[in-house]
Amino acid sequence: MADKIDEILKKRQAAEKPAEVTPDGDKFFSILMAEGLQENFLELQFRNGLQTCFNYADLLWFNHDPESGCIDLEIGGFLITIKGRGLRPLFLGVKNKRVAWVREADSGLQDHKDNECFIEEISITPPKGFAEETPDSN
Repeated sequence: MADKIDEILKKRQAAEKPAEVTPDGDKFFSILMAEGLQENFLELQFRNGLQTCFNYADLLWFNHDPESGCIDLEIGGFLITIKGRGLRPLFLGVKNKRVAWVREADSGLQDHKDNECFIEEISITPPKGFAEETPDSN
């Protein structure tokens, strides 16, 4: 009887496909490919489901430090920091206002050799005084 059970389990295991990491399955940003097109907004997608958009017209400056694995952008007084690796194509896409969205990784398991780019974290630092309560004028 035990042999029959083992045989059935082996057949089921052979029939099941093991979970594989697909090289195309992890995409961390999207760049418009059609010539002459530019994006109006940069959408940031966080692992908790939050989505935030910033207008490219408000982009004051940005930089890429490959050594620290960061891109910093100042948009409308907000400092946006994107941490990861392989960020050069993203930087060039922002420079040309062609990045539609950037997404944080859901898990560290997405950081593998098949992904040329990996976005570990996106953070937004508001300008000083943002959302501070003001005393009533009454």
